[in-house]
Amino acid sequence: MQSKKTSSKSPLFQLFLKFVDCLVLVTAIYNSYNILFIQPFPTLPWIFGLLNPLMSISGVLFCFIYPFIWQRKENEGTIDSNKLQAWIRGILRYWLAACICTYGFAKVFGTQFEHFYAISDSLVKDLSGFDLTWNYFGFSYGMTLIIALVQIGGSVLLLFRRTTLLGVAILFPVMFNILLINLFYNIKLYAFLNSILYTLGLLYLLLLRWEDIKAILFQQSHTIQPIRLGFVKHIIRILVILYPFGLIYYFTINDKPNILVGKWQVDHYIRNHDTLNVNAWLTDSTAWNKIYIEESEEITLSANPYVIEKNKSTRGKYKYDSAYHTLILILTQGSPKKDTLLIKVNFINNKQMNWALLSKNDSLLLQLSKVEDNNKLHI
Repeated sequence: MQSKKTSSKSPLFQLFLKFVDCLVLVTAIYNSYNILFIQPFPTLPWIFGLLNPLMSISGVLFCFIYPFIWQRKENEGTIDSNKLQAWIRGILRYWLAACICTYGFAKVFGTQFEHFYAISDSLVKDLSGFDLTWNYFGFSYGMTLIIALVQIGGSVLLLFRRTTLLGVAILFPVMFNILLINLFYNIKLYAFLNSILYTLGLLYLLLLRWEDIKAILFQQSHTIQPIRLGFVKHIIRILVILYPFGLIYYFTINDKPNILVGKWQVDHYIRNHDTLNVNAWLTDSTAWNKIYIEESEEITLSANPYVIEKNKSTRGKYKYDSAYHTLILILTQGSPKKDTLLIKVNFINNKQMNWALLSKNDSLLLQLSKVEDNNKLHI
């Protein structure tokens, strides 16, 4: 039985749509078999794994042969295409719901974003994109639970024809965001491929309702009275976008580089005319080895030369007066009490400087050299 919608389209385009439907069906069956059956039970007999290549070969043959059979039967009037498409799209909805629900429940029960003990004691610069992502999302169970409930709730909506569009509208932004995270943070390949499949599946369901969506998104509102400003309205629209761009661009090109900003190595630490021993930091938290000066006027002075430790570092804010070459440090963390230090800065060049200051009646002289940071993001 040929529908009025398909009869107005060219035979070649009808054939293409049937190929897409067959591809969707094969993908749903193959992915469901692996995600819901093979991967959760790796100890299954080898015969179950053998079905994978057989399903792949038969699936490819089905996609390239059955659309022609379907097209011929439709032309002969011996097949109900609407009913067949309803079955295929129903399988698609149930496949997406089951697989996305699996990821949702994995978040609820903590099998996704589980804690990795090695990550806790690793340096941030040594972490991979996968490590950073897992550590970030695993930090807050509340946030993870919200994502899980959105995935589960959206999946439930997919199970009903009347709420399918609402379920897609909820799930598509979530899955598209997950796809981007998987892509740019180098998450495991199978997770990335699954996110592509689920996002494309949701997009397919979305496009099936394109006429309805277009009527909602692009029709004029009858409840809000239009404001007639003529050509002025177009100018305002341009300015609304152009002004923020110009504002940020102005500050960007006029933001002079701060010569202080960076990671500095303390090459020589002289206290009351005596040079401190290289191992002094082991017992003295004020025997700084590394100084980190940020763009945000924050500063960290670390005694440990290898990693910042909470009990061997001091944090605070700084103000630099370029006219008098003086640096004011306001230390608030890691110091017994709030302390303010006045430092005389002498730049040797862009990569070397000396600090002279008094701290608790001690005369200090620090010779510093800038450390190149290979992990800095360049835009």
